[in-house]
Amino acid sequence: MTDAAASTDDSEQLLDDLEVYARLDPDGMGSTIAGLGSQVRDAWATGSAWDPPADFTTPERVVVVGMGGSAIGADIIATVARIESPIAVEVVRDYNPPPPAAGTLTIASSVSGNTEETLAAFEAARRGPGMHLAITGGGALAALGGPSLQYEWDFHPRAALGWGMMPLAAVLTRLGVLSIDNDEVQSIASTLDVCAGAWGPTNPTASNRAKQIAERVRGRLPVIVGTEFLDVAARRWAGQVQENAKQWAFATALPEMNHNFINGFGLPSPAVDHLELIFLDATDVHPRNRRRIELTGQSLDEAGVAHTTQVIGGRSPLEIIVHACSLADWVSYYLAMLNGVDPSDTSPIEIFKNRMG
Repeated sequence: MTDAAASTDDSEQLLDDLEVYARLDPDGMGSTIAGLGSQVRDAWATGSAWDPPADFTTPERVVVVGMGGSAIGADIIATVARIESPIAVEVVRDYNPPPPAAGTLTIASSVSGNTEETLAAFEAARRGPGMHLAITGGGALAALGGPSLQYEWDFHPRAALGWGMMPLAAVLTRLGVLSIDNDEVQSIASTLDVCAGAWGPTNPTASNRAKQIAERVRGRLPVIVGTEFLDVAARRWAGQVQENAKQWAFATALPEMNHNFINGFGLPSPAVDHLELIFLDATDVHPRNRRRIELTGQSLDEAGVAHTTQVIGGRSPLEIIVHACSLADWVSYYLAMLNGVDPSDTSPIEIFKNRMG
């Protein structure tokens, strides 16, 4: 048996040992990932029950300020808006919002309500014209007063993807920016329930795509390539691998990478043997972009770089993106097990925040 085969056998045995999850995941990150379908339903119901203030109108522009796990849901909704709405939705990860305007709706998205960049940007926006709304789990953001949509969440922000997406989607639908309906959301939630069964820990590696991808990526440097609107899902993949599995990961996008990244596939030569590119594809993307996946793979083969393509299903761009994000959650979770780390631990982030304080 080769070393590579032995390593694969060891990985499969580890990922199919349920005692490993009890030991390395004491806070229940896996259970939270499995519950994303229910989270989506609850978050959509909460957002749909929100009544806008009397002076809120259909905005000319939407700006969402947020960071990290509290912003990725807004990125997904902004991507859907780019496809389906004439009204621009922009996500800002910084201390400074864009110049205020009367027709702008500025939304602060923060699970904790205490993220300093989000608070600074939102307070600056509130000093100017326009509409302002906080979507938050509490904290200093909720204490500011003014219009807000509040919910309860006592786990990590990156595990609150449903709360990051669905209240915002419901608000923007209510205000005429989007047209997401309940049937679409329920379909997404049902897809996530199926994913939890197909990709959960009790399903053996032999029939579990998420475990198989984690085994393939173990010990390597993953680069996630989001095709077209799956760019946002690629960024979610990289962030989840970084936070849950505690390892380097990067994201890029097609067709953009064919105009720059492709020129550097072969160098530096020591990196080539450690890279693993994962293309995210869907039948809904432009046929020329699907051709780009094929030809980019050919260029990677010529450079000796490992790669694979994951085709993601779904009935709408939003469902496809969320489906891809669910796969990211599970792959990063299994990578955490293979790396022997607690997926919930974020000590480096907390240490850095303390240093900033």
